[in-house]
Amino acid sequence: MIVSNAGDGLTRTVDGSAGDAVWRCLGRRGMLFSECESFDFVRLAPGAVLDERGRDDIEEAWFVLRGGATFVRDGHDPLLVGEGELVLGSHAAGGRWHNAGDSPVEMLFLALMPASVSSRLPTRTPSD
Repeated sequence: MIVSNAGDGLTRTVDGSAGDAVWRCLGRRGMLFSECESFDFVRLAPGAVLDERGRDDIEEAWFVLRGGATFVRDGHDPLLVGEGELVLGSHAAGGRWHNAGDSPVEMLFLALMPASVSSRLPTRTPSD
C-alpha cells in the first residue's frame, strides 16, 4: 500500500530550516489494522538533530537505511548507529538523533502502542 508520494505534501520539515530533517508518513494506524501508530521515512541532513522527547506514549523501532547517526538518551552513553542497524525504544524511552556526518542519514521509523495500551483495546481486524 502506498499512502504518500513525492507531490502530495505529506512531507514535513522539522527542527527549523528546510532541509534539516524530512519526515514522510508511509502509513497510519487506521490503514494498518494493527497496534502500529505509524510507519515513517525520516531523512536527517548533516548536522541535524531530531528530538524525540515528549513522545513517551509509544514504543519505537528505528532502522538505519543509509548513513549513520548518534542516538542520545538522557542519562545514557551516546549510541553510534550505522547502516543496517536497528534501535528499539521501549515505552517512555525517548531520546535525540544527531547526524554529525557529512551526508544525510535515512531511516525507517515504526511507532507502536505499548502493551499497556493495546492490551485494553478490542481486537481490530480488517473487514471484507
